[in-house]
Amino acid sequence: MLAFPDASATLRPMKPSRRTLLLALLIVVGGLALWLWPEPDPIFHGKPESAWIKGIEYNGSDDQTKQWREFGPEGVRVLIRGLERADRRWERFYRGAYQRLAPRLPFGLARLLPAPAAILTAGPPSSIINLLSRLDKEAKLAAAPAVARAMKSEDRGVRQIAIGFFNDTEDENALLNQLDPKLKRKLLPDFIRAMQDAADWGLRNNAALALRYYPEQAQVVAPVLVKALQDSVPAVRLLAAVALNRVDPESAKKAGAVSVVATVLKDPDDQVAWRAADALRDFQSQADVAVPALVEALQSTNTLVACSAIWSLEAAFRNHTNAFEPALKQAAQRNDNAGRYAAAALKHLEPQTAPAGSERQ
Repeated sequence: MLAFPDASATLRPMKPSRRTLLLALLIVVGGLALWLWPEPDPIFHGKPESAWIKGIEYNGSDDQTKQWREFGPEGVRVLIRGLERADRRWERFYRGAYQRLAPRLPFGLARLLPAPAAILTAGPPSSIINLLSRLDKEAKLAAAPAVARAMKSEDRGVRQIAIGFFNDTEDENALLNQLDPKLKRKLLPDFIRAMQDAADWGLRNNAALALRYYPEQAQVVAPVLVKALQDSVPAVRLLAAVALNRVDPESAKKAGAVSVVATVLKDPDDQVAWRAADALRDFQSQADVAVPALVEALQSTNTLVACSAIWSLEAAFRNHTNAFEPALKQAAQRNDNAGRYAAAALKHLEPQTAPAGSERQ
């Protein structure tokens, strides 16, 4: 026999638990304190810090960067405090708590909770991080923990520029490689979360750049990058392939990362294709795929793409000259920069003739 619940029981309103009421009280007190307690605004060089922060321009002039460099460590601390205030962590915490608890409270009690402030986008956080990225290494290292916290921002744009802050030079001198190992390891989950953000390819793009600096975490990072080889955006697929090849060459080989780059090399967007041509020089161990792709790119009508293919062939595949020399000679007939670079590359690849009389006796 089926058992039906007592109808009268289902009509009785659920009473919030004592724990829920206590949390609600804490949120009420915290919310009121958040709105009523003024934040300190110290004076810095004759103006409130908030005025300095408000005046920072995103991608500002060299004069702006020079001024903040001259402020030295004291100025960096002002920027860090500005970033902390702009991040509004307490507002973020309150907004999350409000959304979780308000629906569970009696109507009368829920009305006592101040409504959460709107989520702010762009503005000071992005401008501050952009400015910090233009300062010297010591300043960036000092600001790194604050920028790391900004990666929790509710604004995707802030998270994206925060990731870029750690990728700054996009080479082995990138800030990520200069960080304290503990902080670097702490950042990894944020990069992986950004790599999996389906709504924003810019986040995935920057995250793929960052993950190349985690060879020590290859077991965690490699599966994420293998999946990213199927990304819908060519630029993300390219960066994922490059990152995978750096952190785990064997996984990259098994997953066909070099073929992904070779395919991106055919992309109609020259700003993506030339980067693929440049990236193929990292796949010297898979010349059987890389060299034919670069040879085909020599015929590109886009000068930048053809030039990038020439540079990669000359720099990374000299042991395979016979496979691309005929195509290089053909490219040398072009009446553009690609033709001139091809002719120069052919000269560089010619066997060097030893001076007369230099033979050993």
